[in-house]
Formats: sequence, C-alpha cells, structure tokens
Amino acid sequence: MNKHIPVLAAAVAAASLFSAGVQAGGFKINEQSASGAGRAFAGSAAIAKDASVVFFNPAGMSRLEQSQASFGFTFLNLEGEFKNGELINPAGASSNTAEAGVYNDGGDFMPDKVIPFGYYVRKLDEKMAVGLGIFAPFGTSTDYAQGSLASGFADETMLSAIDIQPTFSYQLTDTFSVGVGLDIVYAKGVLSKELDLAPYNPSVPAYNVEAYKGYENTFEVSGDDIAFGWNFGLMWDVTPATTLGLAYRSEIEFELEGDSELKQPIGGTLPKQASRVPLTGPQSATLSVAHQLNDRVLLLGGATWTDWSSFKYFDIIGTEPGLISAVSGLGENYIGHIVEKWRDTVSVSFGAEYMLNQNWTLRAGYAFDESPVKEAYRTARVPDNDRQWLTAGATYNLNPRWSFDAALAYLFIGTSKLNEQNKGLDDEVKGIDRLTGEYDINALGISFQANYRM
Repeated sequence: MNKHIPVLAAAVAAASLFSAGVQAGGFKINEQSASGAGRAFAGSAAIAKDASVVFFNPAGMSRLEQSQASFGFTFLNLEGEFKNGELINPAGASSNTAEAGVYNDGGDFMPDKVIPFGYYVRKLDEKMAVGLGIFAPFGTSTDYAQGSLASGFADETMLSAIDIQPTFSYQLTDTFSVGVGLDIVYAKGVLSKELDLAPYNPSVPAYNVEAYKGYENTFEVSGDDIAFGWNFGLMWDVTPATTLGLAYRSEIEFELEGDSELKQPIGGTLPKQASRVPLTGPQSATLSVAHQLNDRVLLLGGATWTDWSSFKYFDIIGTEPGLISAVSGLGENYIGHIVEKWRDTVSVSFGAEYMLNQNWTLRAGYAFDESPVKEAYRTARVPDNDRQWLTAGATYNLNPRWSFDAALAYLFIGTSKLNEQNKGLDDEVKGIDRLTGEYDINALGISFQANYRM
C-alpha cells in the first residue's frame, strides 16, 4: 500500500486545483471526509476512527490502532439563481432582465464541483504516529453567463487551493494526546467583470440607440501563490465514555500574483499589467465532544469559531505602473477595490452514530453555519447567507482491512438580498451604478470514502 501513497497524493493534488465548495460559510471548505459528512462533522475533533483525523485533529492519529489510509471525494450539485435584478449603469439608465436580447439573469451561476481528499497515517509505535493530508481548505466559484445583469459587478470569481499537510501526534498519557501539523498551501484565483465602456443614456439623443446597450469588453485578473500555516490539536478522555477535542488552524496570508488584462485591448493601448490580490485564509478553532451513550450509540457535538473579520477587501493592486490602474480612477496603483468587511462566525453541529451490527454503522447530523457576510456588504461575487445542513451516512466494513463510507447532505439557505455599489479606497460610494436583486441557492452533497487498514 505504501508505494501507492505518492500516486494517491498526485491525483488528489491535481483534482483539488479545480475544486470549490459551499459547505462552510465564506470561502472555507468542510468537505474533508465522507464519515464526517454523515454526522454534519459534529464531534470530528474528538474521535479517531479513520485517517481523516489528520485534518480534523492531528492529536487523534496516535489513537488509531494501526497504520491506515483514507481517500475519497464529495460531489456538490449546486444551484444558484439571481432574480428580480435591476442594474443602474454609470449613466443612470436602468435595466432589468425583462429586456430581451440585452441582459440575462446569469443562469445557474454556481457550477457543480468535485472535491477530493486523501490521508495517510503511519503508526511508529503505540504512542507516536505521523501523517500526511492532501485536501482543499478554501474555495469558491461563481460564474455568470455572458451578458448577465450582474456581470458589470461580477462575471467570474474562482478561488481554489490545495493543502499538503504533514503531521505528528504523540500519546502523552492513556487519556491525553497532542498533535501538530504544517500547512503548505497552493492557491489560485481568477476575478473578472464585463465593462460598459459606452453606457446607454436615453436622455442623450446620440446614445438613444440599441447599439449602446450591453457590455463592450471584459476585464480579468488571475494569480497564484504558495503560503504556509500551522495547526495543532488536543484530545482528552474526560471519562471512559466522554472525549473532548480541540483543534486550531492558523491564519494564512496569500499574495496571488499574476496579470490584469482587458480581453479585447482597445487599439493595443492597454497591455497586461502585473498585479497582485492579497487574500487571508482565516484562523479557526474547533471544540468537539463525543459521548459513548452505550455499546451502540455515540453522541457528538461541536462548535467552530472562524476569524472571518480578517477578510475586509477583494483588492487588485498593480505591482508596476500601467494604463489599467491609471484609468481605473481609484489611485495608488489600485485596479479594483471591493469592500467585504466580513464578521467572525460560530458554526454549531450535532450528530449521532448507531452501530447496527459488526458490518454497518449508521449516522445522521444537523449543522447551522453562520455567514460572515453582512447584508450591507453582500456582493455578487460571494452572495453568502446563513445555511443549515441535514445529513445522513453510513459505514460498511467489508473485511478487517477495507471499509467504505457514504453520506448525503442537503443545504437549506434563505433568500439573500443584494444592493451593491462600487466604492473608492475610502470605502465611500463611487459613481451612481448599482445592482439590486435576490439570490436563491441550494446544494446537495454526495460523499464517498474508502479506508484501508494496514
């Protein structure tokens, strides 16, 4: 089995670069195991049943009875609808999706996604273990149809990341274990918007023609970066039946460096401009509890605090003088400035497992995930809102070496209202263009995981 680990790692790494999710609020991804998904990830930092404990709490690695590997994926069927939209362009003209042939509603702007993960734990002795995790810690993806009413504020937004996490765990006493890990994260992002270079103005006779309606160009910035973070975990058996787990992940600072460009350069006068997009992956802390009620029933719960207030802006900054930043009108070499000003959040989850027999374990869970987005700062790029999850899953033990997990999760999210305007570097409204409307978002997640004990 060991010789297959590098192949598994390469496969998960390649697939993760195309992944994004909506399980957690903001741009954080929770879909890191099928066994955890079945119980809405309740108690995940307080139990050690398979190698996915590398992600949820590295302290649990030393509690596994033997070396093992876990690998799998989550398929997210996503649906996003923008409705009742109205756009006021820079000239003050109002448009909506009822104007056939000019704008559209953006279609289903949330593409379906596959999120892979893989973990390996090697037991060194009864007290020590090392591990490796490969997973997608962050991701978001919205992509409106060309000519969307929203495209003047947000066309495509894509963030994908892969985390390679080596870890170490030690059992200090019979009831207390610790773990620590290093996060090596590669992140890649794309931001684009369509441009209305000659905005339609019905009060000016020269503009009172259909040719002036719609967009004439597209702006896009892309970049990538490698950054580092760390994590640690504690696991303590308070009683023979009750375990507490604490897991912490540090903040990770990215500088996504690349180029800004117009897809149709105007007379060749606006070449690409080197630029950067600063982005912070927030720190977080999870407290979990697991209680073995009897031989068959395990009760689980937990809460996660996430420092989303560290994410204040989507900024695009030129790293060299250029015409694109000069014509943006923002100053200080800024090409784009989107105010987010997110807030810290706490998510909670509850779940249970029932051992039906030696071969089957059933599980279910509920999670409430608070959105970091304040309604006053909601944007078309990340139209987030509070969400609730109902989940169910099962484990099947095929033989002493192989077991398989599957889970189903359904997302409930309320209608989100949007009232977005462009802002200057002082965060005050800049210009008269405005986008209003409502969002309906739904998601169904299907997870599968295989576990091999060595």
